[in-house]
Amino acid sequence: MKRTKILSLFLALLMLASACLAACSGDGGKDPVVTGGADTAGTGTAPTPETEPPVPETEPVDPDTVHDLPEGLSFDGASFKMASYENWSCLVNYEDANGEALNDAKYEVKRYAEELLDVSVTEELTLPAEAGGTAIDYALAGETEIQVFNLLDREAFSAATENVFLPLGEARYMDLSKKYWGSGIAEKLAFGEYQFLALDSFQLNSFRNAGCLFMNLAVAENYNLTVPYDRVKNGTWTFDALAEYSGAVLNDVDGDGRMTKADAVTFGSTDHRQTLLNFLSAAEVPFMGKDADNLPCFTCFGNEKLVDVIAWVKATFFDPSSSVAETDNTESMVTTDMFIHDRQLFMTGDLGDMLSDELRNMDSTYAVFPFPKYDEAQESYVSRAVDGIFPMILGTVEDADMVSAVLEAMSAHAYRELLPALVETSLQFKYNNDPRSVENIQIVFDTRTLELSDMIVWDDFGDTPTWRLMYKDTAPATWLASVQGKVEGKLDKCIDDIGYLMKEISK
Repeated sequence: MKRTKILSLFLALLMLASACLAACSGDGGKDPVVTGGADTAGTGTAPTPETEPPVPETEPVDPDTVHDLPEGLSFDGASFKMASYENWSCLVNYEDANGEALNDAKYEVKRYAEELLDVSVTEELTLPAEAGGTAIDYALAGETEIQVFNLLDREAFSAATENVFLPLGEARYMDLSKKYWGSGIAEKLAFGEYQFLALDSFQLNSFRNAGCLFMNLAVAENYNLTVPYDRVKNGTWTFDALAEYSGAVLNDVDGDGRMTKADAVTFGSTDHRQTLLNFLSAAEVPFMGKDADNLPCFTCFGNEKLVDVIAWVKATFFDPSSSVAETDNTESMVTTDMFIHDRQLFMTGDLGDMLSDELRNMDSTYAVFPFPKYDEAQESYVSRAVDGIFPMILGTVEDADMVSAVLEAMSAHAYRELLPALVETSLQFKYNNDPRSVENIQIVFDTRTLELSDMIVWDDFGDTPTWRLMYKDTAPATWLASVQGKVEGKLDKCIDDIGYLMKEISK
């Protein structure tokens, strides 16, 4: 259809040009002799192009998204084997191609690497404790069958200090500067001079778990509330803008004098343990950063903005007069059931929740928004990605070239095929029931970040999970001062481990 329209336009323009040329080239200004209608002057035949009109060029391929593996690279049927979490595997939880976008994209990632490099790719499922706890034992025993461990963020960092994994600078075929290795985030994964864990593009956990806000549009309509699409687009979606909704939905339905899941409230969460950490990331004041030596350090102590954010989250999301999050029972703090039954306006969560049975089977429409910026001066929205999974290459591998080439091929292909199947096909289309949220879903995906505290101390500060602070009557500054010595001691041990590892590598 497009080609036919282009050809018709081409002929029409050519006819017009021919007529103009004939009008300008007649004898003494007289009309030229024209036969056969709209022809070239004096020929009597319609012009016929020798070839079809050129098809418009497609968008050029970004070389940063395509691997540079040597053409013809082959490993003669070699075996590539990963060990992964049983419930968070990256490749085996699919069937042969069946027409379902995510299933087929996972299948193709494996098939692509196998056919490109002549290898056999398998994934062994292990329990989380076994995956993190036996990596060093496995390596020291001289085992070589498993070459790559896919580990959860905090276990990956701990395992990296055990001196059994290959520094990725020695992985010949892995180009960590490419987009499919998370080039915008990867700098957080290096400690000192070395990097042992990489953010690949075939572990969907590292992408779909990007924090976002859900808004129940039926509740918004019932209470005549504005849906903040325009604020997100023009950059005015801030903490203050979100706080304007506080108390907008507050109804003690059962009349027992306290907020419970039988009532209606403004704010809730799929997991209240992540709420504070998501807002700290959104405000660009995480607990940890990097020092001049590229080593982790705390940035939270003495940080007034961070204290303000903690106080704001407590007042907005954990006020006992307007929230059901009033105990340390984590199950009672999950309010997804309220949201899907139109008794809650906003719910914090992550993009992966869109794939859950609860939201997929929800009757009402909901919108997706990024977490707000701290204020309008903040340059960008920020979405914290929790529970990332990272591949790590055991230093005992017999053919590091083969292992690195397979990881490179899978990550590059997944970036081009698997991630679009996740974001564009599944999240923005198949499981999204609000067309105006498409752009917001892209914003959340594009502004993902990793937090060092998730890798090193998680949300455990001095043996006190940060979410417990939210419902206790403790001033944020007082709490920070009380845990500073404990958490700095814990970090000092991590730094010592990194220092020892650096010395061992340099020998």
